Amino acid sequence: MATKKEKAKKWVDKKEKEEETRETEEKEKEIEKEEDDIYDKEEREGQLDEDEISPAEAGFVEGYEDEDIVECGACGGQIDWENAVEREINGKTYMFCNKKCAESFEKRKARD
Repeated sequence: MATKKEKAKKWVDKKEKEEETRETEEKEKEIEKEEDDIYDKEEREGQLDEDEISPAEAGFVEGYEDEDIVECGACGGQIDWENAVEREINGKTYMFCNKKCAESFEKRKARD
């Protein structure tokens, strides 16, 4: 059976270990806060201003974030929403960058 002194030592050891764990977790959180996040627009602009990333890297991430980018079903180019053409072909809806691509795609699907 453990003595009072041994129990007290175990309790102190346990508390010290908990404190070390808490301090380690706090340090890790601080490190995460200090790291720049390229996916955060303001952070990315700061990195760009400080030459930490190139304009190409910043543009790549901006394109990644832009959910409105859709590729043309025929040519694979980026669709400009002002000139976009939507067609339903064989029960499936396709988006095209222009009427010419839509017609070309329809002809190909008709042959398939």
